[in-house]
Amino acid sequence: MLDNVVSTTSPPLPAQSSKSHGSLDADIIIKNAPDPVFVSDLEGKILSANDAVYELLGFRTDEVLEQSLSRFISPEETREFTAALREVIERGATRNARRRHT
Repeated sequence: MLDNVVSTTSPPLPAQSSKSHGSLDADIIIKNAPDPVFVSDLEGKILSANDAVYELLGFRTDEVLEQSLSRFISPEETREFTAALREVIERGATRNARRRHT
């Protein structure tokens, strides 16, 4: 289901009083991307997504945000995503994944 979906997962960032310029740029890129793009935390909770994600899944924003990604993907894809999250935690670095139709 998540073919051609771009996801970004990163360790939690320190709390900030306002968004940095780079964060605003990332929000604009995500919002305007033609492919479905979402951002999740290290537990797989969806923090942000663009309109293409909502169109793909057929859900409203409030039905997707703050939900576990495992609600929307197969058990196999959940295992793959969890393995990628473990790698992020172990390496202490972000990992970008792009799923392609096989």
